[in-house]
Amino acid sequence: MAVAPSQLVSSITEKLIVKPSFPTPSPLKYHKLSFIDQSLSHLYIPLVFFYSKQQQEVNNNISNIHDLDQVANKLQNSLATTLSAYYPYAGSMRDSATIECNDRGIEFLNVRIKCPMSEMLNNPHDYAEGNIFMKDLPWKNSFDGSLLIAQLSHFDCGGIAISTCLSHKVGDGGSVASFMYDWAKVTRNPNQIPRPQFIGDTFFPTPNGPLIAPLIDSKLEKCVHKKFHFSASKLQSLRAKIAVEAGVKNPTRAEVVSALLFISATKAASKINNTSFRPSKLVNYVDIRPMTTPPLSRNFIGNLITVTSISASHDEEMKLPRLVREFRKEFELVFKKDPVQHNLLVLKLLKTMESPHAIDEFDTYFCSNMCKFSGYSIDFGWGKPERVCAPMGPFKNFFILSADQSMDGVEAMVTLEEQHMLAFECDEELMEFASPISSF
Repeated sequence: MAVAPSQLVSSITEKLIVKPSFPTPSPLKYHKLSFIDQSLSHLYIPLVFFYSKQQQEVNNNISNIHDLDQVANKLQNSLATTLSAYYPYAGSMRDSATIECNDRGIEFLNVRIKCPMSEMLNNPHDYAEGNIFMKDLPWKNSFDGSLLIAQLSHFDCGGIAISTCLSHKVGDGGSVASFMYDWAKVTRNPNQIPRPQFIGDTFFPTPNGPLIAPLIDSKLEKCVHKKFHFSASKLQSLRAKIAVEAGVKNPTRAEVVSALLFISATKAASKINNTSFRPSKLVNYVDIRPMTTPPLSRNFIGNLITVTSISASHDEEMKLPRLVREFRKEFELVFKKDPVQHNLLVLKLLKTMESPHAIDEFDTYFCSNMCKFSGYSIDFGWGKPERVCAPMGPFKNFFILSADQSMDGVEAMVTLEEQHMLAFECDEELMEFASPISSF
């Protein structure tokens, strides 16, 4: 029998502060935030990983591994070790431009949720906020606590969920991926020592001193969030077709999926607003680590991103082959330039500072491609997660792409205004390749 949302009760059995195992060396006491770091309001990057009781028992060969205390102690110990290497997350904001790495520690919650894990997975919108994540925390714009918050949730069925919210001030999605890989690795093997390298403001110092106010806020009024799955088999055939039609060699799954989502979202906007096509733009956030000379490894931590964009002035330009071709052209152009000296995101933010109230003539959509990071590979010692989810956000018209469980398909998390989402889900061209799945 399903549990009604009003009957769901979660209780915090323990709330504590986990501090680094070793003190941060004095020379590393202050972590200077880059221009991109400071441009962000205090956003958290939220993720949750679900593990069934069966996964835990099979991978540990003992019957009581799902006991909350045992799992909690193991996670807290490994987290303390990981925080010694990821020391800025254990600090606190000193001012708008600096994190004081004072080993303050991070909040860790043990929570019991009175329903089977399947109920939350099947009814995520009813159960997520205030249960699997602390109420109002995901993508929060203000700061009044830890730069990293972790939660272990224990379900009646014996399944568990590990939730994290990591400050975007410290690093981007790639940084969060590195942290999760390392935390899981240390949990499996306590002798492992993570070796992240924090760049601070080395690449992107703030011109003319600290920013008075951030330039990017999370805005989610009237928005809803849905998740769609693009199977590897359907993507393979679509990519082969587009390669011929667009004249692009080996179009990536991210190029094809983001273009398809962009087309469907603009069609939905026209339908709901009962207007003809409006000029539209898709902004892609791009990891610059592979673009530097020499390339930076994934353990370089910070907001190491730039942007590329494609646009369409009329609906005849919103064709999948053309958009994929434009994606490839823009990516190749940005790859040829120095991603630090000619960082398009930095230039865009500087332009925003000069003209904060300028009106963009385009309807703008955003995409973050995390396909090289699969949350399904995060193994704390009891196998791969059954489901990986993220809550709605950080703002409307946003697509987040990640690899699916097979590592070859794509899961797309889409945030749109509610009425636009209704039309978006009815798009036949999209639904030919995508399957809606339950998620928050």
